[in-house]
Amino acid sequence: MFQVNDMVLYGSNGVCELVDIDERDCGGKLVKYYILKPIYASNSTVFVPVNNPKLTSKMRHVLTKEEITQMIHSIPDSDREWITDERTRKEKFRDIVSRADTYELIQLIEALLKHQKEAVERGKKLHIADERMLREAEKMICDEFAYVLGIAQEDVPNYIDNSIQEHI
Repeated sequence: MFQVNDMVLYGSNGVCELVDIDERDCGGKLVKYYILKPIYASNSTVFVPVNNPKLTSKMRHVLTKEEITQMIHSIPDSDREWITDERTRKEKFRDIVSRADTYELIQLIEALLKHQKEAVERGKKLHIADERMLREAEKMICDEFAYVLGIAQEDVPNYIDNSIQEHI
């Protein structure tokens, strides 16, 4: 169970502070909610029903700096095969993004960037659905890493690249 003031990652909403746990009237029935405030969208509020496992499974505590460093150092060792069937690839990538597993997101980004580079070499572009998934996955990674590492979101890709180069 999560506590008030916990910092959590909630799906594509990114890093959120759990500001309250409150009961609200929902059609005459009291329902307990986690009330989240996204760090990078301070005008937003997200209500997550405590007793809804499908939604609470999208919530997790943010990583530690050590976990991020370990994850970055494992990037050169990962290898993900490209899924050629568009529909299958889109479903798989959407599933990865919805689970918000950082390691899988990093592998997804790596696969998309590799495929993008190969496409450019052939004079092609990345498919629009793949481009959208790449942007969403990068946003999720940048939000969490920037918050934990205390750096600007736009500095995260360089931080990751530099960390990989130092580790190789």
